[in-house]
Amino acid sequence: MAKSTRRPQQIYTIVMWLLSIVFAGFLIGLGSLVIKDMPRVDSQISVEDFVDDSALRAIDARLEANEDQGQVLSRAVEDARSAAQEARTDYASAKVSLDNWLATRTATESQAQNPEVIARTRSVEALQNQERAALRVQADAQTALTQFNRAQADIRLERNRLVTAARPEYRKAQNAQTLRVFLYRLALTLPLLIIAGWMIAKKREAAYWPLYRGFVLFALFAFFFELVPYLPSYGGYVRYTVGIIMAVIAGHFIIRSMRRYLDRKKLEESRSEGERRQGIEYETALKKIAAKTCPGCDRSIVVRDGVETDFCVHCGIRLKEKCGNCGERNISFHRFCLSCGTATPAGQAEQSAS
Repeated sequence: MAKSTRRPQQIYTIVMWLLSIVFAGFLIGLGSLVIKDMPRVDSQISVEDFVDDSALRAIDARLEANEDQGQVLSRAVEDARSAAQEARTDYASAKVSLDNWLATRTATESQAQNPEVIARTRSVEALQNQERAALRVQADAQTALTQFNRAQADIRLERNRLVTAARPEYRKAQNAQTLRVFLYRLALTLPLLIIAGWMIAKKREAAYWPLYRGFVLFALFAFFFELVPYLPSYGGYVRYTVGIIMAVIAGHFIIRSMRRYLDRKKLEESRSEGERRQGIEYETALKKIAAKTCPGCDRSIVVRDGVETDFCVHCGIRLKEKCGNCGERNISFHRFCLSCGTATPAGQAEQSAS
């Protein structure tokens, strides 16, 4: 079914929506500049702000002073490890060389010892002693580094205890600051929401509604993006409480609106078919019929194969009727016959009323 709205009206609707969005965008940009400055009302706090400053500085000074000693001990361990590896390599090489030399002499000469064998053996033993000494140096350096690391860990543990003792006071101050920032933002956002609600209730039919609608979009953005993310938690109690309150308020207005709508429909259905037709706007009627919805009672239009749907089975309002000139079936709200152009009863009634 063709759309009943005039092409200029369609273009106008699109342009007005674009105007609303653009207007809301400028308002959002201006509002963001103001709201972004709100968290700066309170300076950023940290847990260190609530720790005994003199004790914390003394511990940090001890940790900083020991950094050089830790580097020296680490390098000593590395040097000792390198020296031990070198001594191990020298001893292993000399041992293999001695074993090979002795094996050769065993095959060609007698087993009797001589000064050369003794000298080579003592040389290897000296290298073995050097390896043992290097390993002892490495072990001593590693022990010193381990003791130093334990001492540093004890100092850090002392610092952590000092910071941990200050956390309750820090969390209390942090919660208070979060609440203040939220209240600052609420003080700006709540009036916007109230004004937006008033515009929705009173200005929806106004000529400048597109601009009002832009303000409403801006207020919704301020609420969901500038206020809700800063909603305090306090273990979830505040968030859930606010959610419950918002759900109750929304439910209250939705239920009231639905009750008013049903009462209005009951009153309309008690009137004659002609009176109800006069209260339905032309564009609204055509849109609803195009959507397979009765414009009189908003129920679905019942369609059955082989049966022409001329009336709503729920409220009895006429949906289609035959042209008195050519017999073509038209939507009863059409002003002229789509086949011959003759004025329909709806068109004749409008002409006589004008």
